[in-house]
Amino acid sequence: MKRNRELGYVFFVAVIALAGCSGGGQTTTGGGGGNQQPASLTLTLTSKPDVSLTNISVLSATVSITGITLNPTSGNAVPLTLSPTTYPVDLTRLQADTALLGVLSLPAGSYSGATVTFSAPTLTLDNQSGATLNGTCLTGTICKIALPAGSSQVTSAPFPLTLTAGQASGVSLNLNLNDAVTVTSGTVALNFSAADTFNVASLPRTGAPSGSFDLIEDFVGLVTAKTATSITVMASNGISLTIALPSTPVIEDPQGLCAAVNATCLVANQTVVSVDATVNSAGALTLVSADLLGATPQDELEGTLINTATPGQFNLVVANKVVASGNTTLTAANPGDVFLVTTTNPTFAVDLDEFFNNASLPPANVTTLFAGIGDLVDGQDVMVHVTAATGTAATGDQAVTADQVLLRFTRTTGTLQTVSGQTFTLSNLPPFMSFASNPLVDTISGATNFDGVADVNSLAVGQTVSIRALLVPRSTFSFYAAKVRVQP
Repeated sequence: MKRNRELGYVFFVAVIALAGCSGGGQTTTGGGGGNQQPASLTLTLTSKPDVSLTNISVLSATVSITGITLNPTSGNAVPLTLSPTTYPVDLTRLQADTALLGVLSLPAGSYSGATVTFSAPTLTLDNQSGATLNGTCLTGTICKIALPAGSSQVTSAPFPLTLTAGQASGVSLNLNLNDAVTVTSGTVALNFSAADTFNVASLPRTGAPSGSFDLIEDFVGLVTAKTATSITVMASNGISLTIALPSTPVIEDPQGLCAAVNATCLVANQTVVSVDATVNSAGALTLVSADLLGATPQDELEGTLINTATPGQFNLVVANKVVASGNTTLTAANPGDVFLVTTTNPTFAVDLDEFFNNASLPPANVTTLFAGIGDLVDGQDVMVHVTAATGTAATGDQAVTADQVLLRFTRTTGTLQTVSGQTFTLSNLPPFMSFASNPLVDTISGATNFDGVADVNSLAVGQTVSIRALLVPRSTFSFYAAKVRVQP
């Protein structure tokens, strides 16, 4: 069955079972060095989206990392043990988020670079180019394209990297889709071996919380274990993070799910959360905040919204899911899949997350502007409560009905045009996101995190900037940014 963009989506290729979200790896010990104390190297991953495509929007870019090795100038390469061993990421989420890949323990010495290998990636595209892509993806449709596996040699600065005995260092790998993705004569390609596929930065980057190497944000999952000093959160893609609890954890509860608003709200095998956590020089995580998404698990899908011509019906490109019922359609769903969502007498709410109890952004400034079907716009990130689900990816008819719509945080990237006080404007956003003029982005004192710059006053016109933000089109500010990242 084939449907156009306004009525659904078209599915043309076999689905590669991939998932995507920020996550964490393990510590790997390298050989050699005798009795000398080893060095350690923390690895994290971000991405830079393709901002050069004409009338083609990359809605999801899922791939699994199948291997990472650090290559010494002499001797044997040191592999990183990934957990899970094929490590899933959604690169469109990582334009504003960060994934913790793991920590290498390795002999002191000089390292010329790293080798990263990938499974076959899958791109979910909104094709408004006027041409058919890859022989099957018709113009005017949302479609999925599977591309070949590949590998990258990472050699840019700070490589070659010299590590001394006992030194704790970190590097962040930024996968540059703007250089790796090309469209030539109607064929979309992703070349992992292209020049400048990876940018590399030493940790911590400018803007990182004091005393930390990096910051993991909006990791969504179920609390699977809890002690007096830690929680473990597992995402739907199998990535699990164990996070140390501070003496007084910050609990954010904009939906009023737990009156105590303290650590007792985090219940093993019950609470669904979005967590932020710092990464220290040993690769260990400490909770910054836990945003309560559900007091008990229920069937939910989260992802990017693209409206259809029918009010109350939209396409949802999946990023996260919670499956409580065992429904086979939801169980089989992967990030990048496209569901047709039909709402039935829905309620509307806003997940304020970092903005919870922040005096600079009263809830009514946002919640009253996301109250009905007319407030749904292309590019919003929403989580829907699923009441029924049918179809499969293979047959291209995945569909759900939903009775709740929760506004969450959009990831997008543009070119910075103006800066004024705590706000800035962006141009050159993805083609599927439509604005009458350059949208205004508001940053919130005490809540917005900056990456690559210290604060909003350090931004410069012309920079490529990625944000994670609430998209509220009826507001004076189109976006309320929880994260602002300057891309390399």
